[in-house]
Amino acid sequence: MLMVYPEFHPTYWGMQFSMEMLKRKSLMPPLGLLTIAAMTPKEYEIRVVDLNCKALTDDDVEWADIVLFSAMLAQRAQLFRAAERFRAAGKLVVFGGPYPTQCGDECRGHCDVMVTNEGEITWPLFLRDLEAGVLKREYRSTEKPDLTTTPCPRFELVNMNDYVVVPVQFSRGCPFMCEFCDIIVMFGRKPRTKTPAQVCRELDALLATGYRGRVFIVDDNFIGNKGEVKKLLPEIQKWNEAHGHPFSYGTEASLDLAEHPELLKGMVDAGFVFTFLGVETPSADSLKETRKVQNIGKTTLLDRIRIIQEAGLIVYGGFIVGFDNDTEDIFDRQIEFIEQAAVANAMIGPILALPGTPLYDRMKREGRLLDETKDSDGWATSGYTNMVTVIPPHKLLKGFQRIVETIYEPRAYFGRTLEAFKRLPRKRSVLERFRHFRWMASVELKRAADKKDGQRTAKMGVFGMIRFFAKFLGMFPPEFRKEVRRFLLKVLWHCPEQLPRTLSFILMCYHCNQYTHKYLKPRLQAVLEKLPESAPGYMRPAQPAVATAM
Repeated sequence: MLMVYPEFHPTYWGMQFSMEMLKRKSLMPPLGLLTIAAMTPKEYEIRVVDLNCKALTDDDVEWADIVLFSAMLAQRAQLFRAAERFRAAGKLVVFGGPYPTQCGDECRGHCDVMVTNEGEITWPLFLRDLEAGVLKREYRSTEKPDLTTTPCPRFELVNMNDYVVVPVQFSRGCPFMCEFCDIIVMFGRKPRTKTPAQVCRELDALLATGYRGRVFIVDDNFIGNKGEVKKLLPEIQKWNEAHGHPFSYGTEASLDLAEHPELLKGMVDAGFVFTFLGVETPSADSLKETRKVQNIGKTTLLDRIRIIQEAGLIVYGGFIVGFDNDTEDIFDRQIEFIEQAAVANAMIGPILALPGTPLYDRMKREGRLLDETKDSDGWATSGYTNMVTVIPPHKLLKGFQRIVETIYEPRAYFGRTLEAFKRLPRKRSVLERFRHFRWMASVELKRAADKKDGQRTAKMGVFGMIRFFAKFLGMFPPEFRKEVRRFLLKVLWHCPEQLPRTLSFILMCYHCNQYTHKYLKPRLQAVLEKLPESAPGYMRPAQPAVATAM
């Protein structure tokens, strides 16, 4: 069995413009395939090829009896291209993962078999029929498996040195019902979790590969089941202490995390350093429209983000423009909010109606879905959204472009980062700050150093680290290097213990800035040239008058 993960075209998350500097090839390994490999009996010989790290070879094609692909929507075009090569060679091609699960009609003509939904249920059915020689065209189930039966992913099947971050999963599902989100469609609204012992065994397996650095808990809402998270965090803390704190952690969570100080403290104590929050918009009307009720509370969005930051977590944020209730000042409001919230890594895009979501169904009923023909990179040729928005399309895309050009300008990005650092709690004593500095160096700087330099980073002091950065900065263009120096001097002045953490933000800033100007802008411009400025947005139907009694 050859398990293949298709390439991603460049994205804000992909870090493609910084990979060479990091001496890595891709952001994260394909956790889904590594988990499916663990569910497969030992008599099957398995290879995993991540096309983000290496190209397919003729030997791969010749070796495989069965070729298994897992893909997300963003990998669509690359999935089909790779699958065609194996089908032309007469191999059995099997599709699974989020994209085939949600868009089966698009995928069926490109593979022989589809194994969709959650693999704990459907993969054994496929294996049973494969061994009996009676394969069906599709294996699908709406049953939600008990994650306590999920085996430890086979991390050893990939080269961990190829990756920036390694994913681990604790839960699936989310209790909320945001209209645009496909997570509740795929995994349900009742979060299911692994046991703390399972997660610790996965950390053991990851440690055994020699990996050290950042672990990303890939749950779509880590705190969806708060009771189970409270059981998990002390166990991770104990595991860290027993193994010398080899990892730092990040995750995704809902904004109501700010209302649970015990969870915040538990995450920080367990070594979590950041969380991604689906903030979406500063518009209360748009939050209500999209049913993002967890973002509407007694305190403001800015206050809740600050609570999380002051507890000890860096906040990354997801933002959307183009909701029906967005007015044309939303672009200025988003820029202002991102600045005030000190969210350096602010991922923003036009609203997209994902197949299977309540938003998609509503757009279909209202006749607002656009042509979904994709170009060679997988982008919709109709633009960066697949729906007719109330804001006219030309204004939407121009406003979106202005946001990303503004927030990813290096001085603005580093200003938000510095403010985020300053909001983090400071250790009480100089000794505690020094220990924190050493730990951050040991898990952050190794990722941009070779093995020899990586071992040194845990021992170097501030001046040694300055020498490290001086050498590292030589890889950047002069103007960007100037802004980095300015940023580093401010960090040294205000919060020197955060110096090791700057590496991630420098690399992310460079990537986002380069991606904006070299990749996104040309594609946006091509779309804008085809869009007449006078093209209207969606006009809401007039509401019938309501008679009132005199």
